[in-house]
Amino acid sequence: MKRTTVTLLLLAILSSTLLASAPKEDGVAITIYNDDFAVVKDKRFMEFEKGTNKILFSGVASAIDPTSVIFKALGDSNGITILEQNYNYDLVNLDALLKRYIDKDVSLQIKGSGANVGSLLEGKLLSYVGNDIVVQTGNGLQVINRSVVENITLENLPGDLVTKPTLLWLANSSKSKNELCQITYTTERINWKADYLAILNENDDALDLSGWVTINNRSGASYDNAAIKLIAGDVRREKQQNLGRHSRKEMVYSMAKGADGGFQEKAFMDYHLYTLGRESTIQNNQIKQIQLIEPAINVPSKKIYVYEVSKSNWITKSNKVQTKIEFENKEQNSLGIAIPKGKIRVFKKDDADGGLEFVGEDSIDHTARKEKISLYIGDAFDIVPEMKIADAIHNSRYDRINREVTLKNRKDCDVVVYVDEKITKYQNLRISDNSTNYEMIDAYTARFKVKIKADSVATIKYTATVTW
Repeated sequence: MKRTTVTLLLLAILSSTLLASAPKEDGVAITIYNDDFAVVKDKRFMEFEKGTNKILFSGVASAIDPTSVIFKALGDSNGITILEQNYNYDLVNLDALLKRYIDKDVSLQIKGSGANVGSLLEGKLLSYVGNDIVVQTGNGLQVINRSVVENITLENLPGDLVTKPTLLWLANSSKSKNELCQITYTTERINWKADYLAILNENDDALDLSGWVTINNRSGASYDNAAIKLIAGDVRREKQQNLGRHSRKEMVYSMAKGADGGFQEKAFMDYHLYTLGRESTIQNNQIKQIQLIEPAINVPSKKIYVYEVSKSNWITKSNKVQTKIEFENKEQNSLGIAIPKGKIRVFKKDDADGGLEFVGEDSIDHTARKEKISLYIGDAFDIVPEMKIADAIHNSRYDRINREVTLKNRKDCDVVVYVDEKITKYQNLRISDNSTNYEMIDAYTARFKVKIKADSVATIKYTATVTW
């Protein structure tokens, strides 16, 4: 059996085949994954004659995985047998045409210059390598650079070339009929991601959260009036070969209108499935945005300050005091749904003019309901940390560090800063001689809560012993 393939043959060879039609009642559904691929389910009526048929199916993605194609007759499936399945993807272009015309007659119109109107060169094509075209004429061999050729005339189109990627089946039917069939396949180069917008209130203790889906389609096909589903989660796949790039992009914004037109979320297998409540068209080389979640208003949040220190500086995020925004994904906060991974951009209103100003962003992983979301959005300008090691002992079994951390609060309000002493995994941490109480927030982090008055300084001291 020939290798599975997808392609559209030229009209010149359609006289010996039956082209699959796509009436209005037919439809396409597409399920898009985070990992730059999708599953396409395309239903069309196909005309079968009794006996052996050649069935063409055009409009498939050029980034298709031809080994994934599944053909299914949705009516009398017992009456149709698939004998061969082919993917034709050698498309019509000058290189492909000339390479197939070696040892055949061609006509070349050579460009003129000034008063010279050009000339017609006719003969047998002997070679086409790079930009050089070698033609045998009655006067001998002519070597022509392609740059001086204005027009090339060929007798006919080679039968193995096509204008679009097309699936071609050799099928046997027990009788003549018009059958509704579904073609399912996977394609690369179509992806979706979630982007979120959070707007903090004046006191930084609540926020409004909205979410959008961004679909980027570079698969080489358009999906008209498609039923759209999104899968969020880490689905394991074997990586496929890179199938090329497209540069032209068009941005389209589609706002979901009401509950019936937005995404409905549910658990599916060990992932989460988001189904759009209406049909939508995804054009090739298009970026489309659709509202994912309706805005959650006045979600309780808190701003915290964190200063990380460690004997291994590479495990800390910053040598400054981090600003973090935290909130919980709970129903009572107008959330409580599975939130797909994505970037959350945080804004705050400037009271002077009412405009929204960007104050930071962070990426989140897939977040289940009832879980906390923590955003590291930047570093505090007016809280200045200083860390000093008063004494340190190192040997083959442990490190002991006497640490002194000074925090200068130059704000005009009181703040609380959490100082986190962090160690690497597979080590043990013990805190002693501490001037401030602490708690172990996990096996590798001791957290000190430091309260600092407005425009004042606070210092903590402790000994950290790390063993292994």
